[in-house]
Amino acid sequence: MLTTCFNVVGFNWMASPAATELETIVMDWLGDMLKLPNSFLFSGTDGGVLHGSTHESVVCTMASARDQILSRIGEENIGKLVAYGSDQTHSVIQKVSQIVGIPSKNFRAIETTISSSFTLSPETLRLTVCSDMEAGLVPFYLWATVGTTATTAADPLGPLCNVAKDYGMWVHVDAAYAGSACICPEFRQYIDGIEGANSFTLNAQKWFFTALDCCRLWVKNPSALTKSMSTDLEVLRNKASEWWTSKIGK
Repeated sequence: MLTTCFNVVGFNWMASPAATELETIVMDWLGDMLKLPNSFLFSGTDGGVLHGSTHESVVCTMASARDQILSRIGEENIGKLVAYGSDQTHSVIQKVSQIVGIPSKNFRAIETTISSSFTLSPETLRLTVCSDMEAGLVPFYLWATVGTTATTAADPLGPLCNVAKDYGMWVHVDAAYAGSACICPEFRQYIDGIEGANSFTLNAQKWFFTALDCCRLWVKNPSALTKSMSTDLEVLRNKASEWWTSKIGK
């Protein structure tokens, strides 16, 4: 609310040092409340950023995952990339897949069952990935959810991250809806295994009753995002921003 009232221009450190420094403090503040591993915190090895929505955050993370894999297999193979989620996953992943150039047919909405409380099965995920690889496709992105829109299902993060690691996939954890509850010790278990993920989002505009555009994105390797998202215009170069970049690893 304060940044809106003052019309803070928070483009980068040079444009608004106070806003940038405060953003890191606020991100770590909530990260500590959630007991996130140091690999997601500015006080640890990495950090995060405030975005307007989960859509915005997922565009950034999926584009980063896309660029990482294409740097190894060649840009001409973008049509082989496959993203995974469950049939309870928010529709944003299908929209974002198309935005970043992934064919719509290459999104796998893996079926869930009532017997598993509509969570994504690690075993079924592995079978689906293996089938795709046998067909010459390349798994690159997994979306896991803590609090799905339809049923508030919480996917088993640890086992899913283990499967994704075996195949070199980027794991994004969407806790936009129910992640706020994980501040409570009795609910923290629902993000156990988060240390195996690459990125994690939580929408403060839901249970925290903040203004609408307040999605928090934590990333284990922020340089992956800035490498995909950044440009190198002369007008954007300055000693202050270069210092800040080196400080936070972006």
